[in-house]
Formats: sequence, structure tokens, C-alpha cells
Amino acid sequence: MLRVSARSSRALAGLSLVLALAACGKKAPLRLPENRPAERAPTVRARVREGRVILDFRVPRHRLFPERQEPWVLARILRQQAAGTESVEVGAILEAGGFAFDSPLTWSDQLLPLKSSFIYRVEFRDAARRRAIADPVTVSWDQVPDAPSALTVSGGAGAIALAWTAPGTAVEGLRYRVYRRAVPEPVPESLAPATVTESRFVDSRIETGRDYCYSIRAVLDSQGLDIEGPACSESCARAATMEPPPAQPPGMAPSITP
Repeated sequence: MLRVSARSSRALAGLSLVLALAACGKKAPLRLPENRPAERAPTVRARVREGRVILDFRVPRHRLFPERQEPWVLARILRQQAAGTESVEVGAILEAGGFAFDSPLTWSDQLLPLKSSFIYRVEFRDAARRRAIADPVTVSWDQVPDAPSALTVSGGAGAIALAWTAPGTAVEGLRYRVYRRAVPEPVPESLAPATVTESRFVDSRIETGRDYCYSIRAVLDSQGLDIEGPACSESCARAATMEPPPAQPPGMAPSITP
């Protein structure tokens, strides 16, 4: 009886080992890189300037062991006319050597008509065809503000003052974004992502003795989306040098005013 139990125990142990080895040998089907689930890319921020959709986004990091993964080499921009329709590729940014992780990228769509509504996605791929996809962002607008007018720019000591006139068409909640270029730079850049609510601005981030040219764009808010209108005519000024105080004649005590 004891020998039967021992023999049975050995048989059961052998059967358990066979089943365990068989279970270990069962592996999930090999997934090719293009069939693997896509990673999640950082949020895409959208804005509109004169009917052009501008997307700002950052290069994602790989979720696991980013230092061991190949860098992303392609950013594809996909656009849908409306929810439920097929996405089409409308642009791409290629960097054969690979993008630096977390680096900012910007892409601009073509001039689009008023009362447009689109859904955008940004998809990244690496050389192994792994993917990372950002959440969709919906862009829609039905109005673009007019350009401000009568921009005046005056250079002072350590700062340049700007003043302008609001667009002729009254629009509630209108804001402004200030653009500047330092001569001889050809392209103006926004001084800050924030907008101003009043029709004046003082620029103190300047180099004395240098020429600066400014332009202003009116900005509307459409469901959290910035809609920029055309820029006003450019106006320029020179940053005045800081004049030192007059030197005190030697041997003369400074005057004290009671």
C-alpha cells in the first residue's frame, strides 16, 4: 500500500512537471512593432492665426527604459473633417537623426475658411515603427478679429512704450498679443504667450541703443482656443541709452535739499 502511494506521488509529480513545462512553453504571439499598442504622446495645444491652425506639441519620451529605446524620427499630423470621418495625413516633420526627447515642435496648417471645424492628432514613429499618439484636439472658429490700428512706439531710457487703437468692430473680450523683432531680424516673435487686455504695453526687455519693430494682433477666445487676427502695420523705435548722472565737481560737497 505504501509503495502504491509513493508510486502515485511520483506519477503526480511528473505529471505536474510536464504540465508546468507545457504552460511555460505557451507564449503570446509575437507582435511586430507596428502592431504593438501605441504609447501616449504629450497634449497638443492649438491656436488659430488668420485662418491658419497652428499646433504646438512636444516630443514624447518612451514609457519604459527611454534610454534604451530608439528616438522618434517622424511626427505625422492627421486631420479629420468631423467626428466619425476618416483621418488623413496633412503634414509631417521628419528628423532622420531623431528628435531630442521633450523638445518643442510647431506645425502650421494651410489657410482654412471661416466657420471651419477640424479634429487633429499627432502621431510619432521611431525607426522600429513603434508609435506614440496624442489625444485629439478639436479646432473650430467662426470669427477672426480685425487688425488694430494707429500703433505708436516711443523709445525711452531702458524701455519702449507702445499704444494702439482697438479694431473698429467692437468685440467683447478682445485681447492683444504683442510681436517684436530686433533689427535686422526678419521675423517677429511673440513677446510672451500671455495676452494683454489694454491697448498699451511697455517693453523693458531690450538692449539700449538697438532698434526694435513691433506689431499687434487682436485675439479672441473660442472655447479656450486663441483666434488671432491680422497684424497691424509695423512701427519701430530705438531703445535710448541710459544717461549717467552728471559728475560731481571735485572738492564740492553734494547739495542737500531740506
